[in-house]
Amino acid sequence: MTKAVLWTAQDAQTATGGKTSGDWTVSGISIDSHKVTKGDLFIALKGPNFDGHTFAQAALDAGASAVMVDDATGITDPDKILLVDDTMAALNRLGDAGRARSNAKIVAITGSVGKTGTKEALKYVLSQQGKTHASPASFNNHWGVPISLATLPVDAQYGVLEIGMNHPGEISPLVKMVKPSVAMITTVVGAHTEYFKDEAEIAMAKAEIFDGLDKNGAVILNRDNLHYFALARRAKELGLTDIKSFGTDAVANYRLFEANIVNDGSAVRARIDGHELEYFIGCPGEHWVVNSLAVLGCVAAIGADVERAARDLADVTPPAGRGETSTVKLPSGNGTFTLIDDAYNANPTSMMAGIKVLAQSKPAEGGRKIAVLGDMRELGDDAVKMHADLHHPLTSLAIDRVYCVGPLMAELDKTLPDAINAGHFETADAAIAPIKADLKPGDVVLIKGSLGIYVSKIVSALKSGGVVDKPAPQ
Repeated sequence: MTKAVLWTAQDAQTATGGKTSGDWTVSGISIDSHKVTKGDLFIALKGPNFDGHTFAQAALDAGASAVMVDDATGITDPDKILLVDDTMAALNRLGDAGRARSNAKIVAITGSVGKTGTKEALKYVLSQQGKTHASPASFNNHWGVPISLATLPVDAQYGVLEIGMNHPGEISPLVKMVKPSVAMITTVVGAHTEYFKDEAEIAMAKAEIFDGLDKNGAVILNRDNLHYFALARRAKELGLTDIKSFGTDAVANYRLFEANIVNDGSAVRARIDGHELEYFIGCPGEHWVVNSLAVLGCVAAIGADVERAARDLADVTPPAGRGETSTVKLPSGNGTFTLIDDAYNANPTSMMAGIKVLAQSKPAEGGRKIAVLGDMRELGDDAVKMHADLHHPLTSLAIDRVYCVGPLMAELDKTLPDAINAGHFETADAAIAPIKADLKPGDVVLIKGSLGIYVSKIVSALKSGGVVDKPAPQ
């Protein structure tokens, strides 16, 4: 299937202010020469430890239609060069141009946890109603957002963009590029606390997502979150009046009445803008239930069909690394176990959510509930205590075995009862063999940790025996 043209040489030249002698067209954008596909525009970005210009010719050799560079040294085909003053600045201009030419209704999503899963769920239900574009993976930073806008198809009806941050002041310039119709904050909790004085400061950094919202745009907030009133007040200070909320609170616009959480999802009864709905979301866990309310709130706010979206939530499953559940063959080949891959990231709130999902799971006869927990990063001075305190939910929720991975998880290892402590390992690699040797038929295994501790290696190692069944990708 031929991909649609995203940018012509002339359009890209006009948008970026660059110069090209070629007559090429591109159907995608890449900043990684190893992931270039035929028809891409490769953008040679620079960072503290890399320079994409080194790989520009390799990108062309791999099938890129053109390269955007600020130094053409070493490139053998001058007709495939878009020469700009600065590649990062030019990418921003390309993103601005992509947004300016689009009439899509765009939802911008941020929050301490749940951004990517909520984005993917919203993308799926909207895509059943019209052409929908969304941020790839976690393209939510200073280069991910302009790439998401630069790849926004001209004829898209809806857009769903994730915006993240680690420091104050990072969201505001990004959301001003996005110009969303709806701004939604999943929740505010203690993530990235290493860079903030307290949670209130985190909340105000998240509130920067209001900065790019049109005065007639909608704000959607978590009514159950401690920072709801501060966020709503900030929105009002900016002249925003359409403020909606989701959660269990009696006055929430998108209110949860009850949920029945099972292995393969959650049955929900809720009220959305005054209308009662019953639906099923193919993701187990209280956090998915609450965020499904936010998804339907966003659908309502942009004028799409809420009842259809609620039905389509049944087809939504957790993305890889964020709660994806698979049935996997045991290393011995005799039997299977259930793997919950939540290895992409972790903070105390998301760790608690993952442990609850494991606690609510139902192992087969003889199976156990096993948690493989890696370090939670960027927690600042409270990191030691936050890791040690995990023994409370693990013991109260009757988790059978716990593997601790990483230097900080040594603190949890010290506090765990011997009956459930399966040992501490400094690295993910060191934990793989003992975990494989310990697995039994019917076990349910949760793997959770921050990206930098690489517990995803354990996921890959366990899956290497063969995945029997896993959800179809959305």
